[in-house]
Amino acid sequence: MFAHFLGLLLALGFPPFGVWPLTWFAGAIMVWLFLKNTQEEASKANRKKMAWTFFNFYYAVILYGFYWVVYTLHEFGGMPWVVAAIVFMLGLGALGVLPWLVGYFWQPFHRFVGQKILKRSNLVVSCLALAIALCVFEWLDVRAFPWTWAQSVGSDTFLLASVGVLGTLGWSLIFLFYILAFGSWIFKQSQFTYSFLGKFVGATILLFIPLYGVGYFQLKKLNNEFSERQPIAMLQGNVGNYQKKLSKLQVAPTVRNVLAIHRDLIEEAAIRFQQIPESEPWVIWPETSFPGFPTQIVSAGEAMSSFVQLTRGMHIVGAYEEGDIMLGGKQKRVDFNIAAMFHAKTGFVELYRKRVRVPFGEYIPFDETFPQAYEWLPNVNHFGKGEKFNALPHPDPNGPVFIPVICYEILFKDLVDSFIVRAQKDYPGREMIIVNLTNDSWYGPTSEPFLHSLLSRWAASRVELPLLRPTNTGLSQIVGPWGEELAVGPRDEAWVVLGELPVKKLQKRDAFD
Repeated sequence: MFAHFLGLLLALGFPPFGVWPLTWFAGAIMVWLFLKNTQEEASKANRKKMAWTFFNFYYAVILYGFYWVVYTLHEFGGMPWVVAAIVFMLGLGALGVLPWLVGYFWQPFHRFVGQKILKRSNLVVSCLALAIALCVFEWLDVRAFPWTWAQSVGSDTFLLASVGVLGTLGWSLIFLFYILAFGSWIFKQSQFTYSFLGKFVGATILLFIPLYGVGYFQLKKLNNEFSERQPIAMLQGNVGNYQKKLSKLQVAPTVRNVLAIHRDLIEEAAIRFQQIPESEPWVIWPETSFPGFPTQIVSAGEAMSSFVQLTRGMHIVGAYEEGDIMLGGKQKRVDFNIAAMFHAKTGFVELYRKRVRVPFGEYIPFDETFPQAYEWLPNVNHFGKGEKFNALPHPDPNGPVFIPVICYEILFKDLVDSFIVRAQKDYPGREMIIVNLTNDSWYGPTSEPFLHSLLSRWAASRVELPLLRPTNTGLSQIVGPWGEELAVGPRDEAWVVLGELPVKKLQKRDAFD
């Protein structure tokens, strides 16, 4: 159970607790435990002990880090609580099979590689073998959910700023070096003393001093590069899931209520924007916050146009669009999850259809092979999959280009990088800004919104671009290109997040005809 406790410590290193040194400490102690077990006799009992050590550690990391999946399967996937819990536990067990097998064959593998191939069995060989195992586990995590253990340092402003220099891979390698070095050092100590603890803390501080320096100078550099401040209003309507489901079905009273909530927020923003007449205001809506089809239905488009005219600037809105897809050899009409741009002068500008959908929330995996699955699970949404990287260009040719990534899309490094490259090719020389329209209301009172926030800010810092991150029910954020949260909305409250986004060039009102 000690390994299980270490997995809990690692999870506590991430938000909302955010005590990031716990992640690093737990990793180092786990290395010590593995090395200690490696030296024991390779009996069947010890091999099982090693297998359960691996399993319990990995199981605890996923359990305490991703317990909110149960809530999501219930709210987002429409599963009963009991079924959601069973599915989650079965998934955990499946993910734990590989760690268990690695642990069971650890000692024979170690002896085969060390004694038979390298003709030696020492600490270096043990650490190399363990490094391979840790890389496999991290690869597993990235496949299941795009995160790495090293990202816990994102709770610190300067360490988060350093991501633009070191990258996610760089921080992962530093983390691997740290836990292997200190874990093996602990293993070589004959006993744990206060003197040893002091040396451990001192060495850790010495390691992180230059990393803090990298972050400090990166933050300073980006502050100078993004020297202007663009007025922003992000709408946080606090519209719950039940309302959203009804509004998606176009139940009129709920649609009117949702529009009224957002109109009140826009009017509040418009009053505040009157105090800065020289700058063009930007209003950003969360994912699917507009309860309709503003690019297709005339009345919805007129409502959206009236909102834009209130602030006399630019809006990026999360909404829906209908379209046809082929499913099981038949044509089917489905909704697409979109981000659309509207401007007071030009009207509708461009839209982007979400490409990465959430399994069992926005579609059912293997639906092409088993299209009848939507009949078996009628509560699961069925959204279409977008195919193109459509950036949202400001109608002013000298204005910025927005990279819209919806909800979890921002966590996928290859997608974000490809989107930016495509936008730079289509709009050379123009400033890029990431917009992450999000709906975290499906995760309820859990840690997921905090974890999602950290990973999103990490993504912004990695590509050194400013980030606008509106959410339906909280933690709406304005984020600097070094990853720092500059303004944030509270959870579970209707709110207008007003702030200033660091940009290279301020967008002036009436800057173009």
